[in-house]
Amino acid sequence: MKTNQKSLCIFIHYSKYPYIPKYVSIYVTEISKFFDRVILVTNERPIDKINYPDNSNISTLFVKNEGYDLGMFYKAFQTIDPKEYRQIACINDSNVLFNKLFPIFNWSKEQNTDFWGVIDSHQKPEFSTHQANYHIQSHFIVFNQKAISRLPDFFEALKIQDIFAETDAKKVRQTVINKWEIGLSQFLINQGLTCSSYVDSRAYSQKYLSGEPTNVSLKLYPELIRNGLPLLKIKVITKGKWKDIFRTKSYWKNLIRKYGNQEWEIESLLEELSLIKRDSGNQPLIKLKRKFNKLIHKTKTIQVQ
Repeated sequence: MKTNQKSLCIFIHYSKYPYIPKYVSIYVTEISKFFDRVILVTNERPIDKINYPDNSNISTLFVKNEGYDLGMFYKAFQTIDPKEYRQIACINDSNVLFNKLFPIFNWSKEQNTDFWGVIDSHQKPEFSTHQANYHIQSHFIVFNQKAISRLPDFFEALKIQDIFAETDAKKVRQTVINKWEIGLSQFLINQGLTCSSYVDSRAYSQKYLSGEPTNVSLKLYPELIRNGLPLLKIKVITKGKWKDIFRTKSYWKNLIRKYGNQEWEIESLLEELSLIKRDSGNQPLIKLKRKFNKLIHKTKTIQVQ
């Protein structure tokens, strides 16, 4: 039987806004160059008209917000026949894309594995039920044919309706991290499948930190960007860490300006991200940073006088 050569990306997007943000449109448009079909699955809400490029291979699926990314991917997966595809990706909107994805997809062509992703992790949350916790981070994971064939069994074992029925938000989040973020990779690995990661988190931790398992996409994002990763976690922008107080207020902006694709509307993108930061950022930290910056400015003024 001839193997079907179609590829699909299920792109997951959650928002309270009545539109698709620019940073998501940029990401989805770039992703559409690497897949025959893209389904943008997003939460049900009143929304303005969505404009896709001419002859677009992108469609939109609105679903009830249940089970975070797991729920959205599952619901989109139920609308397709997985046997039609040689490759299915699960990518979400938790990253800002500021340059082309060709380096990542060129690297992927050299990988003879059953599934792969952008960043891996060895972190073990305190609520993990797994002996081994290695996983490909679910914000960007791609399944090849053998892995695709295992996904229906994975979903059947999940008892996903129980997850949808849970009303405790903390329990839902922990369950999704345990069973989806970590559990999916472990399920496939225990089935004898192989995987690879564009970014080796352990190598980065050993080079720049103590070597302990950590989320390098948050802790080492400047190093990742300087080494060619065209993605920045939106959480870096909206939920700054305490050490960011001692960085310039435009630190992440300057990284995007320097390493962003100059053919894209980078300044327009940064303007939108600044609005998102103000709307959903860490307000106590933002206020503290403002006080710190004012103090530095005042000190410099006194020195000049």
